[in-house]
Amino acid sequence: MAQSKAESFTAYLEAKQRSKREQQSQPVNGGTALSVLAALAESTRNSMALSELQATSGMNFTSFAEAIKRLGDLGYIAVAGAPGSESAELTKLGKDVAAIAQPL
Repeated sequence: MAQSKAESFTAYLEAKQRSKREQQSQPVNGGTALSVLAALAESTRNSMALSELQATSGMNFTSFAEAIKRLGDLGYIAVAGAPGSESAELTKLGKDVAAIAQPL
């Protein structure tokens, strides 16, 4: 005997709610543009290879790229180097912002 459409829809809604609860209970990984600034500020040279910086930030590629672009557009970092071996360096403004943003 086939299930009624209402029973199928109810099962679908229950599964959807269960999935939503599981997603909400999982910890969020990754960082923010501020965490990128903090990582650079903690570096001894205030600069770091982008590949190393991304690994340190815990961000996925897309979020990291957006954060780097935003930080560069704001004048907080300068990115230099050949494609594939770029590095980011804090600017004077970036150092000031990173110092202000550090927790006490």
